[in-house]
Amino acid sequence: MIKDFFMDKILWEKVQGFEFDNLQDQYGFSTRLALENHWTLYFTQVALLEYKKFMFLAATQNEMVSPSEIVDIVWHQHLIFTNSYTDFCSLLGKRIEHIPSTHNRAEFEMFNKAKERTKELYESNFGKQPLEVWHYTNELDSLELENSSFNVATLRKNFLKYSIIASILVCLLIFPILIKIKNPDFLIGYFILFFTVILLLEFYIRRSFLSLYNKIKSNPIVQNLSALELVFFKEGKLEKVIHGVVNNLIQNKKIRIRTDNRLELLDKSLGDNKYENCVIEFMRDSESVSYKDLCHTVKQKPIFDQLQKATYRIRNRVITSKDFAFIATSVMVVLGVLLSIIFSRFITGIWRGKPITFLLFSIVPLVLISIGYINRLTTFMFSKVISSALKKEIRNNNEVQNNWEWNYFLYGSVVLSSFFIPIANSTNSNTNNFFSTDSGTSSSSSSCGSSCSSSSSSCGSSCGSSCGGCGGGD
Repeated sequence: MIKDFFMDKILWEKVQGFEFDNLQDQYGFSTRLALENHWTLYFTQVALLEYKKFMFLAATQNEMVSPSEIVDIVWHQHLIFTNSYTDFCSLLGKRIEHIPSTHNRAEFEMFNKAKERTKELYESNFGKQPLEVWHYTNELDSLELENSSFNVATLRKNFLKYSIIASILVCLLIFPILIKIKNPDFLIGYFILFFTVILLLEFYIRRSFLSLYNKIKSNPIVQNLSALELVFFKEGKLEKVIHGVVNNLIQNKKIRIRTDNRLELLDKSLGDNKYENCVIEFMRDSESVSYKDLCHTVKQKPIFDQLQKATYRIRNRVITSKDFAFIATSVMVVLGVLLSIIFSRFITGIWRGKPITFLLFSIVPLVLISIGYINRLTTFMFSKVISSALKKEIRNNNEVQNNWEWNYFLYGSVVLSSFFIPIANSTNSNTNNFFSTDSGTSSSSSSCGSSCSSSSSSCGSSCGSSCGGCGGGD
């Protein structure tokens, strides 16, 4: 028994050291896995580690084991990389076959037991299973944010229409009061009320968004966002991420800015940073490139596209939650009521034949301010409230002080080279609408079940997993 345990420990160390990627590959296994499922870099690495643990159990146990949905996604992806999968199975000392399940009722109980057994074996070997991988089909369900029953974006688009409709009712309710207040007393009082309410809403929004962030900040996925993911989280523009990457290459004298403001590659060697390597590989075949062309091309590369999609997905999960919807709706209701009051004044003025010119000139900027304030809600939450909270936490961590990515997130354009700032500012980028729901959520697991064995045992799908399990060791 002692010898077997020692041999298993040696095997696990080898499994841990198995590399899925070649560092110089732009679209290697982990990048493809992250991009296709819109996972963050951290969660991708966690999913890969859990996949290794599962395969280790499949290779060393004599009993059937069953993967989670997340582990099964990794498994399906690894099977496509046939050479890597063959090498991995050779290291394990067993070919772990992936066979579709029949999904018949007779298998149901067997696979349920396999799932329970997998949990027991896992915890006896590795400790508690991370819930975001083993408990949830979608890892963002671990944020425990309940989805809103209505679309905030739709309500925002119809905000002005609803405010006008509400003004008819408000007009009927406060008509006796409206006709008693003279101009300019009404406008003076209304402007005082409007901007007082805006200040109170600002206080309410900050506290509410901070409370929402505190609700999710302990989640491992949120806790382990990378510096560049946080830059995009804050700025909402992929060009901002590219600015930081290119600036670091300039400061490390791998790229120089020519007198014609074009960029020239000085050092073609690749390093440990995949984002920098992506820029270098794009520039290798050109004598010089314009920064605008570089931005346009590089942001479509898989490594940058993955960063954008993974961060979008977290944003969209937050803004489609009940918590965010309640905050946004509260703001819209308050501003809608405020606008309906001045709309009512406008209606009564027309009906009574009173001059309404100044009233009309007042309504236009108030409507624009209200719509702009509502449109600002999402970007304000991520770029100001959550970003400020994160910066306070990160500044207390001395380990990040000498990392350019973290410094770029903390200090933004302050860390950019003075020669590079004018070039970076010249790039045009479209503002993203973060009220829209990301059309590309994580790719779903294969609907087919699976089984695998080193000998004759097989397994299908358990209730919570599209994949079944694996036969044990010989």
